[in-house]
Amino acid sequence: MSVELLVGFASTIAAIAASAATLGYWLGRKFARMEERVNLIAKSVKEITEAVRNQIEFFAEFLGFKKVLEARDVSFVKSELLRLSAKPLTNPLTKEEAWRLRELIEKEKLTLEEADELREIARKLVREHGDSVPEAWKLLIYASIMRGLALSELEGGKGSFSSDESAKLFRRIRARSFLIARAR
Repeated sequence: MSVELLVGFASTIAAIAASAATLGYWLGRKFARMEERVNLIAKSVKEITEAVRNQIEFFAEFLGFKKVLEARDVSFVKSELLRLSAKPLTNPLTKEEAWRLRELIEKEKLTLEEADELREIARKLVREHGDSVPEAWKLLIYASIMRGLALSELEGGKGSFSSDESAKLFRRIRARSFLIARAR
């Protein structure tokens, strides 16, 4: 009788183990599909964020280039950014970058190279803290405005070109921005 009981018990355990293994396999496939979907959504959100960032940069640069913004507008943004540099946060910037950021913000005019450097620092902050520190986005907008102003000065300070000249210049700006974004 005990052999029959052991065989019955073993067959019940085997059936339960087979059911558990089947359920585990099925759940594993479901979770793998869910993980793929979550990764796809995360990738889409990242791409949308990158596209929005590029558009913000382009329009801010355009406003700076066309000199739509006045000095008091730039001063307002500067004061906001100086608050950012005083704010304690887990900073992705090195001490040298943080010092250089403050130095570039305090300057009245930037060369194109300095504006590009400022924008790269801003991009780094947006990548690391764009979701939690709104001032990081302000810095990116400011950097793009300053780059537009530097481009305007580079082109002779006119700020207003013929539509053909403007079209050529902004094709170059967009192409360069696209290449920089692709390089990352």
